[in-house]
Amino acid sequence: APRPPVLNGSLWVLAGEQVRLTCSASSHPAPIVTLSRRGRVVAAAVYEPQVSLELPAAAPEDAGEYLCRAENQH
Repeated sequence: APRPPVLNGSLWVLAGEQVRLTCSASSHPAPIVTLSRRGRVVAAAVYEPQVSLELPAAAPEDAGEYLCRAENQH
């Protein structure tokens, strides 16, 4: 059975700082891993165990909840 996805937790970031969000999961067959925000996928990895989203300079509009999701055909 797939393990639950792992997100690197809550972050507090100052405007202008670099941010990297990482989401990973392990399953067989390999998962499709996505990060989404406000119902829109912002990063995806197909048949890879990890996806990352890099923000070179965080802005106030980047604030909010990001959802990590992993799925496969089972």
